[in-house]
Formats: sequence, structure tokens, C-alpha cells
Amino acid sequence: MATDWRQEQVSVGGVIVALREKGEGPPLVVLHGEEVGRQVLPFHHSLAEQFRVLIPSLPGVGGSELPEWVESVDDLAYIFLDLVEQLNLGEVNLLGSGFGGWVAAEMAVRSQSHLQKLILADSMGIKVSDPWVRDIADIFVLSYDEWIRLTWHDPAGAKKMKAPGAPDLSQEELLEVLRDRQTVLMLGWRPFMHNPQLKRRLARIKVPTLVVWGESDRVVTPEYGRAFHQAISGSKFSLIPRAGHYPHIEQPGGFVNALTEFLL
Repeated sequence: MATDWRQEQVSVGGVIVALREKGEGPPLVVLHGEEVGRQVLPFHHSLAEQFRVLIPSLPGVGGSELPEWVESVDDLAYIFLDLVEQLNLGEVNLLGSGFGGWVAAEMAVRSQSHLQKLILADSMGIKVSDPWVRDIADIFVLSYDEWIRLTWHDPAGAKKMKAPGAPDLSQEELLEVLRDRQTVLMLGWRPFMHNPQLKRRLARIKVPTLVVWGESDRVVTPEYGRAFHQAISGSKFSLIPRAGHYPHIEQPGGFVNALTEFLL
């Protein structure tokens, strides 16, 4: 249950960050993506059986504040680097998915002094094609049905998530989802969901890295994921069958198995 998780608010450089924590063992920091900022999901619980899992909310999501000076993913990277150092965890494993994967990659190219291993899951953040070719689908302007088509292998799985247009979504839940999306868009809009310099900088990453991808991801395709993998020397690449853009939600068992094999 979500209530099993310890919850607190941590001040990081004057920014109040909401933090959830559960489990014992090697510390694993999980940066959520554009898909979830407030939910504790089955894969979180599974990871907490083997790791000390810490889930900070992005500034502007959940109980985390969004000061006016936070304007970019660059700012998020430094906030979370400071958080890891401030929590005095020693070396941590870092998992980022989607938009959170972009943040995790930006953290790693800046400093790896507190990183043991890095996992990037269906991450955004790089440009792999010509300037006039779209690499990342703009899921924020899609209808609910089109969003499902691009993000899920099995459309029935979409009911596990809260998204605009979803059946039975309350007014309060809709406002929360829209606020979360507003934050992500504000921080990742120009250029859209990537840093033109990041792909080149990925060569700086020296810690063991796993790039894990949903085989049916149509938001950032497996080819996009392989470009991430190829840019990080010595990294491993793993495809999760029967999963789209959210393999950690659609196939939590296979996702957790891939992470556990890499981390332990």
C-alpha cells in the first residue's frame, strides 16, 4: 500500500522537494517521467523489496515546490544532484524514465561522484535525426485514444494510469494531471523534450549504465533508445517485450527483473 511509504519534505537549496521512501538495501533513486508524479505503482513496491527506494517528486509536481528561478531541465539536474549529496546516501543507483530519464542523464554528464549505476528507461532528452525530423512524439496534444495507441502495447493497460480523457477521472485528478503536464512542458518545451548538446555529452558517463526500452514504444522508438545506448560507452541495452512507452507500468515483472539482474 502507498501508506507503507515514508513521506517527508526536504529543502534542497531552498526548494521544497516531496520525497517518498521505502525498503532497505542499496539506495535506488527513482525519477518519474511525464506519466506519473503522485502514484506509487506495483514496480515501486517490487523494487522496495530489494532496495532502499527513494522517489523525489519533480519541482511543480505533487508536494514539491516550483520556484520562479527553476526554468529548465538543467536546473532540475542540479537540484537532484544536491539532493543525493544532501541525503548522505553514499553512492546511489539512479533510475529515470521518460522525462525523468532526461533529468537522470543530465545529472550523470555533470557529476558521477555519487552514482554507482545508471538506468535510463524510454528516456527523452537527445536529438538523433536531422533537424526537420521529429524524434519524440508530442503526446501532450493527442486525443486520449491516440495517446493510448502511441504509448501502450496493449491498450487495455492504459486504465492503470491517470490521463486527460480517461474514463472515471475525477475533476480533482484531472487538475493534478494537467498541473504535472504543465510543469513538464514548461521545463522541456524549447527545444521540445531534448537538449541538442546532450547526445555528445553522454560520452562523459563512465558508470555502468543500462538503457531499457519498451519494444512497442512509439513515443521514442527502440531505435531512439539504441542511439542512447550507443552514445554511452560500455552501456547495456535491454528490450522489454509486450511493452510500450511505460514498460515499468505495462510489464512491471519483466522491467524489475531486468533492473535487478543489472543492479545486483
